[in-house]
Amino acid sequence: MPAPALLRLERPSRRGRRAIAGAVGLLALIGGGSVGLADSLDARLAGAWAPSEADCAKLFQRRGGAVTFRQPIDKFAQAEIIGPQTILAPSSSCRVLSVSRENGAIKVNTQCNDSISFRQESVWIKVQPSGEIVYSPTGDPALGTTFIKCAM
Repeated sequence: MPAPALLRLERPSRRGRRAIAGAVGLLALIGGGSVGLADSLDARLAGAWAPSEADCAKLFQRRGGAVTFRQPIDKFAQAEIIGPQTILAPSSSCRVLSVSRENGAIKVNTQCNDSISFRQESVWIKVQPSGEIVYSPTGDPALGTTFIKCAM
């Protein structure tokens, strides 16, 4: 005697279980896909930044298709290499945790490390109409450094 339809529904086929698992996985991605992922900086900010063209040539080099700090690194230089989820300075490396807009600037919350410490800090980047940026550790424009993007 054939099994009733109700019993067949209680034991889905292997194909049915895969379909259900796939649907649950897709819903998890849609609902919580960004959990644990850092925000990304605007792609227009990506690259090497320094106070002048002369500083660009002095501080940066292209190695293996990527821009790096020229060796030996001047640990006191004011310069940054900005990536989608990183900001590299001559003496520290920062991972972007979140990105938001605040008072006409981009506020970037980061987790940074240098040779002796780990710390969380915020920096503000204000893009000027000229294409320059003002990079400030406090959000106060008076304490910001104006950088140009290096043509590398």
